[in-house]
Amino acid sequence: MIAVFDTSVLIDIDNRHKETIEKIAGLKQSYPDTPRISFISYFEFIHGLHVKQVHNKQKSLAFVENFGVLQTTKNTANILSILKRKYEDISFSDLFIAAQIIENNMILVTRDKIFNRIEELNKLII
Repeated sequence: MIAVFDTSVLIDIDNRHKETIEKIAGLKQSYPDTPRISFISYFEFIHGLHVKQVHNKQKSLAFVENFGVLQTTKNTANILSILKRKYEDISFSDLFIAAQIIENNMILVTRDKIFNRIEELNKLII
């Protein structure tokens, strides 16, 4: 199974958060393939770059470009629709991420505990 990093994990890695980096390193044996990111996480990450200084912005952009981005399909929309009806109070962004993970039979690596509520989702809360 391939790991997909949520925005919270991307930000921690980019900010060199020691605890998150150590936990990610421990996952490499179980998930040896290069991690991916969702379309929404890519968007959220690059959108957040506007507050960084130019030098740091370039480093962060180079970092996020190392990840393959999951693409959307009609099936993504179908899964998202089902999730949105079931979990009305969870944000569209989080449900979109969950739909992509479910569609591709991957595992989400996140620090965001809201994902615990999505029963259909393979996830690892770190």
